[in-house]
Amino acid sequence: MSTPLPDHGFKIAGQRFGQRLRQLRQINKLSLSALAQSADVTKLTLGKIERGEGNPTLSVIWKIANALGVPFSSLLNQDMQPQLTRFNDQADVTSPDGQFVAHAMTEMPEQCSFDVQIARIQPGNHYVSQAHAEGVIEIVSLMQGQLIVEVQGEHFSLATMDCLRFCADRPHSYFNCGEVEAVFHCIIAYRQIASDKAHTY
Repeated sequence: MSTPLPDHGFKIAGQRFGQRLRQLRQINKLSLSALAQSADVTKLTLGKIERGEGNPTLSVIWKIANALGVPFSSLLNQDMQPQLTRFNDQADVTSPDGQFVAHAMTEMPEQCSFDVQIARIQPGNHYVSQAHAEGVIEIVSLMQGQLIVEVQGEHFSLATMDCLRFCADRPHSYFNCGEVEAVFHCIIAYRQIASDKAHTY
């Protein structure tokens, strides 16, 4: 396998993300300091993100979503109106070398407890994901190519249209062992929690 992709330099729609982050933080009546502590990021970093000046890593985005107790994609969501999302309307989260791309299929409202994403990984490349929050379940459905998913040392080989469900609150990774781009849907289901404890999720 090739060297795992570093978890830095991912690109997102910074200003929109920052505005939504501030809105959710204020709804939850959290100060910058309180959210920073809960998400295990610095107050300076969080402030820059809210101002649209930061370029947070994928792991930082996950930490913030977990601390707020909301789906990853809800950080970009603005309202509850019916919404048709064209593929090109949503921003990609892309590795520095462009070999791994995650794409939220739609923006989920914060009261939903799941995300739907499509991911693409180039042949011969390996992406390592940090463990998600406790109780998170991930479902991977391979639409094109070949994929090996490793979950805490156990390997699962997927062919086109295969589906794998696993507990994602432990280290896991994806490796494209084929000769074409691997494309897969990823459904991430979050543990239901009490609203008064959402910020500690």
